[in-house]
Amino acid sequence: MSYKHIQTVPNNVMIAASLAGLAISLAPPLLLARLLMMGALGTTAAIFRVLTVEVDEESIHWQFGNGFPNWSLPLSEISAVETIRTTPLMGWGIHYVGHGWLYNIYGLNAVDLTHKDGRHTIIGTDDAANLAAVISERI
Repeated sequence: MSYKHIQTVPNNVMIAASLAGLAISLAPPLLLARLLMMGALGTTAAIFRVLTVEVDEESIHWQFGNGFPNWSLPLSEISAVETIRTTPLMGWGIHYVGHGWLYNIYGLNAVDLTHKDGRHTIIGTDDAANLAAVISERI
């Protein structure tokens, strides 16, 4: 049995972010700078609109957007799984949060994967309990 979950950013959040992005892109004085800013913001929104997490018999895979960027972690490298609640200060996106890398598009629920070497990978999801259960069952 494999697990697959697709999380999307709610439409109202995307609309608010789009309006904020449009306002920011109007700030640069040159037309070219505005177009580049709008292109960068649009690309970022397209990539970070969706997070897909899959677990098969050997690995956990997660990807943003249409498959780029993507990551994979062998289940054999995981020593512990815990559902956690991130803080607003931990934010969204892909970044290091002090004890591990966070991959999150929206919300505060996540699964914290402890590697056998002590590192952590934190995957944000709106299905944390089920994801943690599937991974726990397989390790």
